[in-house]
Amino acid sequence: MDFDLAQVRAFVAVAEQRHFSRAAAGLHLTQQALSRRIQRLEQLLGTPLFVRNSGGVELTPAGQRLLPYARQLLAVAESAEAEARSASGPLRVDVWGIHALAPLRFVEHLTATQPSLQIEPSMRRSVWAAMEALLRGELDVAFGRVHDLGRPWPPALRRRIAQLEPAAVLTSLDHPLSTGPTIRPAELTDSVMWGPPSTTAPEMRRWVERFAQAFEIPLRYRAIGTILDLNARVEQVREHPTHVFLLPVEAAIPDDGVRLVPLTDPVLRYPWSVIWRRDDLNPSLARFLRHLSEMGRAEDWTGYDPVRDWTPEPDRADL
Repeated sequence: MDFDLAQVRAFVAVAEQRHFSRAAAGLHLTQQALSRRIQRLEQLLGTPLFVRNSGGVELTPAGQRLLPYARQLLAVAESAEAEARSASGPLRVDVWGIHALAPLRFVEHLTATQPSLQIEPSMRRSVWAAMEALLRGELDVAFGRVHDLGRPWPPALRRRIAQLEPAAVLTSLDHPLSTGPTIRPAELTDSVMWGPPSTTAPEMRRWVERFAQAFEIPLRYRAIGTILDLNARVEQVREHPTHVFLLPVEAAIPDDGVRLVPLTDPVLRYPWSVIWRRDDLNPSLARFLRHLSEMGRAEDWTGYDPVRDWTPEPDRADL
């Protein structure tokens, strides 16, 4: 009996999600394509594997018996792929930024938990620079915000939202909003928000500007350091106690004289997309994207409530 790994992977995804549409989203398939794979596997085995109910699906006794073996089969196949590809070099991943930003933290986690997946990180200055490297074949994967690039999207590249990273407000301890557990964007209208330095990538700069415009927050620009220079950002708010700066909620800042306060009602989120070449069939890339999807589901990285969360209108179309 010849098993098709794509069918086995589809079976495991539905078995774990107990829902066809969620499993299809995780595998980047249409629900119809996923259903066809399950049907072919059931035809091969000569028995149903799922029964539908009001909330989704449940495993049949045959499906319950198959599941542990299917997981073992996928694990063996993944190990075989990793061994076969180990001589072809590492997966080249652009993780623009610092440890405070989500992509680098994910890549570091993956390197620690999946040592057989060799990753070579790089850091370009903007998502467009990374995309050009992808098109030249110098990169395999990139992360970034994919709107406000100032040019059309290249048809040779694919993308999907990987994480909606929550933002926080960096304030001086002398700022009147620094003492609360959270800050609402509407409360910032009497403050001044530092805009990103002129060297900042345009897609990140416009994200800040769109947020400030949406909530009528005054912006001021001052070219000090780069967007990645946390020390410069800290000095700016220390010197100007009525001014604030946006940072990732996970950013590590000194305790002396400043505070990082999460935004809420709504939560401001930075939309990180993962980007890759449409014609790249490298199994290591597929494995990387699969781990990213699995971790995203486990941590609810892409959950978005239009009442509780906010990201610019162009980015909402990708959700």
